[in-house]
Parts: sequence; structure tokens; C-alpha cells
Amino acid sequence: MSKSKQYSGAHRLLHWLIAFSMLFMLLTIFLRLNWMNKYVMSDILMEQLTKVGVAITEKQSIKIAKVIRGNMFEWHIYVGYLLIGLYSLRLALNAKMHGFKFSNLTSSAIPAKEKFQSWVYTIFYVCVGGSLITGTCIVNDIGPHKLLEDIHKLSLYYLVTFVVLHFVGIVIGEFTNKPNSVSEMIHGKQEDE
Repeated sequence: MSKSKQYSGAHRLLHWLIAFSMLFMLLTIFLRLNWMNKYVMSDILMEQLTKVGVAITEKQSIKIAKVIRGNMFEWHIYVGYLLIGLYSLRLALNAKMHGFKFSNLTSSAIPAKEKFQSWVYTIFYVCVGGSLITGTCIVNDIGPHKLLEDIHKLSLYYLVTFVVLHFVGIVIGEFTNKPNSVSEMIHGKQEDE
């Protein structure tokens, strides 16, 4: 068994809770933008109600569509609050165990690959923090709503980009210098080779 980074139970639990929470958030975003889009749902409602002899206006059908998807949006908010707690715990755990090492971003002694990883994670955590702050402000009606909403919507792009980079990094690591990293993140130990 080669020497490897050991992940504590708390670290692994936070990792997976954050991962599944973010994937749930992505699911609600994709549903809201696509299949549960208020205009798509409005058209379906008007079409189906017309078939049974009920006529409603587009404005009425949009209002009904918003009510139908409202429960999903509430869950988006609940999971957002859960992410605030998980994010705070993750930062606190990281600070307690390692401190905040910004030297990895600029040190010439660190390999380019590690420097790139440090930059990706730093940008990711800053973006997550920004999303959590803007989401909280939107829900609590604090600040310029339209601007905050536009900034908050950018979460989709950085989150998808990070997920792709993360999976690519895992695959590269598994086949190069970090074999069994998935196993380590699941049960905390590296498997025998």
C-alpha cells in the first residue's frame, strides 16, 4: 500500500453532503430552465385545458405554472440554507486542519498542476460563497434584486464547469499519480494495489 492522503470521516461526510446538495441544486436549475419553464408549462396547461373545454389566458396559465413549480423552488431554498451550513463547516474544518494556504497560488516551488488545482478550488469556493450570499439576499429581499438575481444565475456556469473539471481531474488522477482517490473519498483508506 502506497503512502496516501487520509481523509477524515468529517471531511468525507462534508464532501458528499456538499456534492449531493450541489447536484440537487443543479437539478432544480435545469428543471426550472427546461421542462418546468413557466412558459413551457403555460403552453401545456392552455393546450390541455382547451381540449376539455376550459379556456384560460396566458397570464393565468403562467400563474398556475409558477404555483406548480413553487414547491421545487422552496426545496432549492432549503438546500441553499443547508449549503450555507455545510460550506461554513467545510471552511472551518479546513482552517482548523490546514489554515488558509494561499501560498499554493503563487509559489514557484509548487508544480504547475498543483497550482492550477489550487486556483480552481479557490475560485470555486469564492463563487460558491458569492452564490450563497446572493441567493440569501434574493430570498430575504436585500439589495438590488435584479442585479443579485443576474449574478446568482451565473452559478449554473461555474458549477457545471467545476463538476466537469473535478471529474476530469479524478479520472486523470486515477490513471496517474493518485490511484484509488475515489476509494479514499468513500471509505477513507487507500485500497491495496
